[in-house]
Order: sequence, then C-alpha cells, then structure tokens
Amino acid sequence: MIVAAGVVGSLDLLFRCRDELGTLPEISTRLGQVVRTNSEAIVSALAPDVDEDLTDGAAISSHFYVGDHTHITQNRFPPGYEFMRWYQGPLVDGSTPLRRALKTLAQILVHPLRSLRSWFARNWHKRVVPLTVMQNLDSQIAFRFRRGLFSPFRRRLSSEMAPGQAVPSYIPEANEAARRLAEHIGGTAHNTLLETLGNASVTAHILGGCAIGAGPESGVVDIDHQVFGHPGLFVTDAAAIPANVGVNPSLTIAALAERFSARFPPKDADPG
Repeated sequence: MIVAAGVVGSLDLLFRCRDELGTLPEISTRLGQVVRTNSEAIVSALAPDVDEDLTDGAAISSHFYVGDHTHITQNRFPPGYEFMRWYQGPLVDGSTPLRRALKTLAQILVHPLRSLRSWFARNWHKRVVPLTVMQNLDSQIAFRFRRGLFSPFRRRLSSEMAPGQAVPSYIPEANEAARRLAEHIGGTAHNTLLETLGNASVTAHILGGCAIGAGPESGVVDIDHQVFGHPGLFVTDAAAIPANVGVNPSLTIAALAERFSARFPPKDADPG
C-alpha cells in the first residue's frame, strides 16, 4: 500500500487509522511531531497600470539567492488565484507580533484608499507579482489530531508552535525584496495579512510530519519509505521530507519518489 495524498492528506489518513479507527496501531508517536513550512514568507508587488499583463510565461520564471540561507522565486498567478487578493495588506516591518499587527491596522486606517485599490484592483491576477521567500533554517510546527472548538464531534488536524523552533512570520529579506520590486515597477508592496495581523507563517510548501528516520523513535518511515511497525505500507510524498529544503520542493519530492520506485522490491514472477 502506497500513501501519497500530500502532506495534509497523508497525515490525516494515518492519524485517523492509528488514533480513531485503530487499524494501524503501531505507527510511531513521531507522526506529526515535526512538520516543516520551508521557513517561508509570501510577499508581492502590484503594478499600477490596470492594463498591465504580467502573466505571460511559466508559473515560476526566475529565482535568486540572498545570503547563505534565503532563496526567492518570482511567480505568476492564474485567474483562479483571484481570491488571494483578500489576503494582501500593507508591507510592514517588525519582529514583534503585536506591534506589527497594530502598525498594519494603522496603515489600513490611515491609508484606506491604498488598501481598497489593492483589494478591488481590476485585472489583479495579471498585475500582481508574488515572491515566494524560502529559507533552509531549522524551524518547525507540530500537527495534532484532535477535536476543536468548531469541530467537537470530529477529530481533525490542528497545528501548534514548536517551543524554541517556531516558524517565522516575518522575514526581513522578504520585505526588502518586495519593496525593491515595487520600486522597480512603480507599484505597491504587500505582505500577507495572516502574517502581519495573525502572526501566522504562510507557506505554499508544507513538508514533513512523516519523516524518514533511523527508527520509530526518530521517524515514521525508514530509508525505503516503509512505515515502521507496518511492513508493506509506504509513504512517498512530501510528508517524508525531514527538513526545510529552502527551495521549491517539487524536484525533491519527484527525486524521492523515483528513488523509492527504484528500490521498491519487484513483484515475484508468476511461477506459472
């Protein structure tokens, strides 16, 4: 049995089988303990010309490194990502969450037209230039499988901060990149409101939670992606990645899947 439902889907399935249905009771207690966000921030700049069309090209068309730990890619959004406009707010610096949230609210109240022009911008997805800012620094969250305030009758995944290794909601390099991009195109730079108001790390690249380890005390799957305690069960998606890779992980995921396929034991030949 091969599980590859994406990090959230795979973890939800394995938690449910272990803790609710009892069908996979031997899954390691490390399940969900170390989940990575690629130590990431998402910022953007909005071009001022309503007729500007920046969507011609690949979804990710360029990238560059800032220092030893920070990697930035420039992206394009398709029309289906129009909802992302409602996540955008003013670009605000600051590593103190409450102070940053108050400064964000002040910016919206003092300059309401600027925010309204962003939220109701015509051809928004054609004019916006998102930047995904990723770091390979060690940070993590944990996923729990429990009932919540709004789901008292059903368990579901919820996240919590890892003490001493909290994921960042403010990356100075991200804000500086957005600011310089906005200056270059004559537009406005934006943070994600979940980061500035909610002190929440926003990621497009959730990783881990079912990491490769030497044994069940350090991981959930072995080097062949087989789940400890349950021979014949394999996890082959990004849930098995044990660290922040600091880049778009698509090629890492593909490489791990190809490696798994190469190492997967061949089916016994039919004696007949």
